[in-house]
Amino acid sequence: MRHRDDQWLKEIYRNVFPRVAAMVRRMGGNLDMAKDIFQDAVIIYLEKQQQHILPDQVPAMAYLVGIARICCIRKLKSEGGYISLEQVPEEMAIPADYYAPAPVQRPLLDYIKATGKRCLELLRAFYYDDLSISEIASDFQFKNPHAVSVQKYKCLEKVRTQLQQMDYAETVS
Repeated sequence: MRHRDDQWLKEIYRNVFPRVAAMVRRMGGNLDMAKDIFQDAVIIYLEKQQQHILPDQVPAMAYLVGIARICCIRKLKSEGGYISLEQVPEEMAIPADYYAPAPVQRPLLDYIKATGKRCLELLRAFYYDDLSISEIASDFQFKNPHAVSVQKYKCLEKVRTQLQQMDYAETVS
């Protein structure tokens, strides 16, 4: 029976201790603290096993990790290893280069200029100079106001097509 107990302990150390050590490290402890906490957890587990007060259907590994977590929290709390919430922003600052810079995009005016001089002037007259369709028709020598609307639509479609191509190129690359 002693051989079986030794084998069980070796298995527990081999399988559970690395998890406990990683957890203790994440919580701010070191390897020595992890060893102490793990030994305490094993002792508590064995005492509860002898007293037959272990919960049913809970694997030993999960129970040991849970006990170790509680022991670690208590130990760090007693040693002052916890940081209060008021100190967190000062202790844990986000580095300035953490967020990726916004992609450099061409200004909309570049797309409008790429449609041609006539489209640029027509769109400027309508949107910037706030001229009516009738005024644009007479200034640009269109036959009727409907022709201005059609040309404005074609110019906007050229800009929209360029923007869609740029958007497609960004998603592909």
